[in-house]
Amino acid sequence: MPPIPTARAQNVALLGQVLGQGRLLSDAMTGSAWEAMPAPDRAAAQRMAQEVLRNLERCDRLLKPHLRKSPPLFVRNVLRLGAWELATGGTAHGVVNDCVQIVAGDRKTNSMKGLVNAVLRKLTEEAPAKWPTLRVPRLPRWLREPLTSAWGNKAVAAMETAHLAGAPLDLSARGDAATLAAAVGGALLPTGSVRLASAGQVSALPGYDTGEWWVQDAAAALPARLLGDVSGLNILDMCAAPGGKTMQLAAAGANVTALDLSEARMGRVRENLARTGLEAATVTGDALEHDGSYDAILLDAPCSATGTIRRHP
Repeated sequence: MPPIPTARAQNVALLGQVLGQGRLLSDAMTGSAWEAMPAPDRAAAQRMAQEVLRNLERCDRLLKPHLRKSPPLFVRNVLRLGAWELATGGTAHGVVNDCVQIVAGDRKTNSMKGLVNAVLRKLTEEAPAKWPTLRVPRLPRWLREPLTSAWGNKAVAAMETAHLAGAPLDLSARGDAATLAAAVGGALLPTGSVRLASAGQVSALPGYDTGEWWVQDAAAALPARLLGDVSGLNILDMCAAPGGKTMQLAAAGANVTALDLSEARMGRVRENLARTGLEAATVTGDALEHDGSYDAILLDAPCSATGTIRRHP
């Protein structure tokens, strides 16, 4: 049985899949190595990957003066992780040692462990001082230019600042939202969602194992509320994955059919329903080929998805 990877090693693997293979981070967090890791390590690897991706431009600016040429992507990602950790308060000895060991552990990059050691040791002192002076990372030009044309430089700069800050964690309660807010130490929003500024390991929050809540952005929770009292109604939730609205409707007493084109994403709906103890019919297929009679149909249609950048850098 192969050794279980450390959080840092798994973080580098995630970065490689996102930056080298073009995979979504959420899709990369699968497989036997990922599942074998303890939950706290998985949470740490995910958080580090998100923060390195948010700060990719800043990490590269710190590293550039110390690299005569760009190393292979794997080594570059190890250096990016080390730069981010050193710049944001990581313990120098642990960060440098682990990053060197990750590079040394791969036969293709073992010869570059000296480079990693030298670069990161140079950053131990200068990275914390330089980090606050670096500009907020910019959106790629192909996206920044049309947004600037539509909204202006000031508005786009504010968007980029929001992206860098990341998003809070919002929860939807299976039962009473005020009780949930008190249990997890969150704020009850006027719309009924519970917001946590910093959650840490999500699965360690009270009520996770018993399915008392699910993660769902406050904005994403609004469409289902517009239907009002749904108790006893037959409702079709289209484009249902990952299932937040399906669970909202089921918790409110509706007879829900969840429809989505992706079988993989529908699997997440079933997992969430099982954890929360809620029931809904799940159908994988094309909405244009689906037959049924419903009292209401909910379609929170996919759009530009620019609103998801805060959470999915």
